[in-house]
Amino acid sequence: MNGHFTLAKHLKDHWNQMREFITADYNILDETERKQKTAEVRKLSAVAAAAIVPIPIPFADIWTITPIQIIMVRAIGNIHGHRPSVKTAIELITVVGGGWLGRQTFLALLKIGLPVAGGLVGVGVAYYWTLGMGKAAELYYLSGMKSSKLQMKAVVEEEIKRNSSIGEPKTLI
Repeated sequence: MNGHFTLAKHLKDHWNQMREFITADYNILDETERKQKTAEVRKLSAVAAAAIVPIPIPFADIWTITPIQIIMVRAIGNIHGHRPSVKTAIELITVVGGGWLGRQTFLALLKIGLPVAGGLVGVGVAYYWTLGMGKAAELYYLSGMKSSKLQMKAVVEEEIKRNSSIGEPKTLI
C-alpha cells in the first residue's frame, strides 16, 4: 500500500512541475535554455510514465500514461512559444504514437500472463517511448509545426534507440 502513496505523491509532484511548464512565459529563453527545459520536461514525463507501468492492472497504462504525454506535449509547445490545446496535443500524440496502442495491448496481455515480467518490460517501453514522443514534439514546434509524420516517427525511433543503447532507465532504480 505504501508504494501507491509514493506513486501518488510522485504523480502529484510531476503535475505541479508540469503545470509550471505549461503556464510559464518562456519568451526570454535562448535556444540552449529552451533545449534544457525541453529535456527536463521529457525526462520528468518519461519517469512519471514508467512509474505507472508496474501497477498490476492490465490496460490501466493506456489511461494513465496518455495524459502524462499530453501534458508533456503541451509543456514542450509552451516552452517553444506555442500554447497548444489538449486537442492539438492529442492529435500530435496520435500522429507520432500510432504503434503505441499495439505496444500497450501487447504489454497488457503480457501483464495478464506474466505480471512481473510484463511490468518490468513495460517500464522500459513507457520510458523510452515517452522520451521519443517528447523529442518528436520538440521537432514539431522547432519546425514551426511543419514537420511531417514521417520525420516525427523517425525522431521517435532514433530517440528510443539512442537512449536504450546508453541504458537510460537505470536512473529510475
